Amino acid sequence: MASRVLAAITRLTSPALLIASLSCWVLLAAAGQGLQSVPLCSPSPTLVTSGAAFSTVYGAGATAGLAALLWLLMIVAMTAPLLAQPIAQLRLRSFTQRRDRSVGLFAAAYLLVWIAVGPILLVAPSAIAMVAGATGLPAIAVAVAIAAVWQAAPMRQSMLNRCHRAPNLSAFGTAADRDCVRFGLTHGLLCAATCAPTMLLPLTVPALHLPLMFVLSVALQIERLAPPRTPRWTPRIVPGQAAASVLFRSIRWSLR
Repeated sequence: MASRVLAAITRLTSPALLIASLSCWVLLAAAGQGLQSVPLCSPSPTLVTSGAAFSTVYGAGATAGLAALLWLLMIVAMTAPLLAQPIAQLRLRSFTQRRDRSVGLFAAAYLLVWIAVGPILLVAPSAIAMVAGATGLPAIAVAVAIAAVWQAAPMRQSMLNRCHRAPNLSAFGTAADRDCVRFGLTHGLLCAATCAPTMLLPLTVPALHLPLMFVLSVALQIERLAPPRTPRWTPRIVPGQAAASVLFRSIRWSLR
């Protein structure tokens, strides 16, 4: 039954993007226990100092390039399945000879946003630790509170709804390139705004960083498959909570 459900979910997304995501998860896992002891979510203000931290595990030759590479792997691992719909829109609304170019420009702009978000996420554990120290609460409790409030907020749902909107794309020349880049930047900002606060949870638990990130990525993927809904405060604070029951009921019926 589990394999049939997985096959059904695969049909609802993009097999190529799922393979890219799973490949990156495998590479991250292969990095070994050192990735958990000195993770990308270490409280370092820049990728340069994060790269220096990696040298304690991987040797003196490790540099910021290693930290940047692992961060890019994490971005692709977590977000690749989320891009099935926008990439399908790009390919559908672009001329055949422009499709690969349009997708490439979109992906580059999307990754650029997440690269810019990286340093912010790197300092998040330190900021949460300061709040935890001031309030006397565990850091994970502070992270859960922030993520729960944001998950319940109407503004988040409004941003999530915008992720489903079809872009306005020009057909030719530099205007088409500009629109693809703009679409990638906009979609990247929306993804970062909706996902980053929830990512604070695994960032505050370095020992479980990788498995929690994987679970979170699956939950966000299920959530993205749900249709838009009216923005309002909601008690459903687990990513994909509202969509999961509907999704698996539809899968059960489709498998009969």
